Amino acid sequence: MNTIQKIRWNEWLAGIIDGDGYFYVNQKENSVSFEITTHITNAKLLYNIKNILGAGSVKLRSNTQSMRYRVKQRDIIIDILNRVNGKLYNQRRIDQFYAACALTNITPIQSPPLIPNQSAYLAGLIDSDGTITMGVSNASSENSILSGVEGKIQRLIYSRGYHQLTLKINGIDQTHIQLIQQSYGIGAIYKVQPGKKSKTTKPQYLWILRTYEEFSILYELLKKYPLKSVKMHRIRLIPIYFKYKQLKYHCSKKGSLELKQWEKFCRLWHKYSY
Repeated sequence: MNTIQKIRWNEWLAGIIDGDGYFYVNQKENSVSFEITTHITNAKLLYNIKNILGAGSVKLRSNTQSMRYRVKQRDIIIDILNRVNGKLYNQRRIDQFYAACALTNITPIQSPPLIPNQSAYLAGLIDSDGTITMGVSNASSENSILSGVEGKIQRLIYSRGYHQLTLKINGIDQTHIQLIQQSYGIGAIYKVQPGKKSKTTKPQYLWILRTYEEFSILYELLKKYPLKSVKMHRIRLIPIYFKYKQLKYHCSKKGSLELKQWEKFCRLWHKYSY
């Protein structure tokens, strides 16, 4: 890994940490540990982190669909702190970071007021906290009762104009979500109150992309700084989606070559669904 690659990887790691990372500081034991938890489909991502840092463990969490990378070696945690110093923007994570720095005698560097556009940070944040979906708002009674991935595919194939491509990043730190919008100049922010069955009482803030113009800007950015998770599969399909939408393949007659191409796209879209 050359110098530029190392800088980009560290920026990406900062995005991952702001989304799914955690610094645990135990003042009584004068110790600090670090972990990242992600969905099981992104296990490869955690092994990449483990291999580059050269230590830690990756384990499946019991009774969940998630994997966890954990490290306790002080020298590795110091390496992590130095790698992301001045690159974090989530206040909850910054507070943990500062506490870990105090314990390891590292001087914290304040992050820039805006996230640099020429940075892999957003890729890391999408890999951790991002969701890329194709929602269907209307389906036939026959397709609406189909379950599993095939049900999702069939509803999308025959959705015609009743589907919406969406990318969202969610969090409880309103300032962090607003900063994403301000830094990249795209997207809308929504506030969602917790539901009755929610484990938290705090509202969620969503940064959402929906338009062709927004996705075009995002796509050009992620061509330079690609995701490392399976979510990149859907990012690569975005130009094809908008091309087919412009040609109205999704509205073509049953049995036509155009609809068959649309069906092929829908199946590719759900390749990693579960």
